Parts: sequence; structure tokens; C-alpha cells
Amino acid sequence: GIPLVPFKVYKVDDGTGEVTVISQNSRTPTRGSRVRVKGQVDDVAVLGGQAVGLHLKERSLSVRR
Repeated sequence: GIPLVPFKVYKVDDGTGEVTVISQNSRTPTRGSRVRVKGQVDDVAVLGGQAVGLHLKERSLSVRR
């Protein structure tokens, strides 16, 4: 988390790549946790036809340790 910012940021890696997840939930998974996250793929901006800041807006999170 970032102090004074109303959301948390974490990354999920499935072995083929990683995606940044933005969450308004008060908890984030610990490193090494197995997670199932559902949400909406979004970007911050599009510059020159390229998506910038591609991320997943978390809607639900399930964590197994």
C-alpha cells in the first residue's frame, strides 16, 4: 500500500507473466499466496495507440496459503 492513497496495489504472477492488481480492499495477499482474483482489465491512458498502466481492478479475491 501507499500511505494516504485509498487503494492497495499488488502483482499476480501465473508463471507466464504478471499483472498489476489495484484493490480498494483493506487486505492484500502475502508473497507466495495462491490467489484467485476477479476484476476488470483497464488502463490508465492510451498514448500513440499503446495502453499505458494496464492493470486489473479487483472485484473479488480468494486467498489460499
